[in-house]
Amino acid sequence: MNIPFGIKFKCGKGKHSDYTYSEVSAFIEAADGIDPQSLQDDYIAFLKEWLANKVKPSTLVNVEVLKVFQSDLDNRCQIDFRENHDHDDYIIAGGEYFGRVAQKLSAHIGNHQ
Repeated sequence: MNIPFGIKFKCGKGKHSDYTYSEVSAFIEAADGIDPQSLQDDYIAFLKEWLANKVKPSTLVNVEVLKVFQSDLDNRCQIDFRENHDHDDYIIAGGEYFGRVAQKLSAHIGNHQ
């Protein structure tokens, strides 16, 4: 099932641009464990589109892809913000930002199920 991406969250200008670009790029590298293969392929294609700033709130995305993305964002927040590691301030801020985006995305997905 496809639903609109639904939130404003893009890569590019802004205070989190370096963090978001590098971390979402890392999601691609870590996607090799996603099953089934078709979900992995769709997720990687989505991430590449997102990194190219081609994903808008109105862009239709497979809900399973959004669930994986939301989970990756929340996991990064856990590591970079919630666990209180001795990270640079921009990493802590980026992790906190990912947490806010993950919450919005989770609520959005929930509204469509």
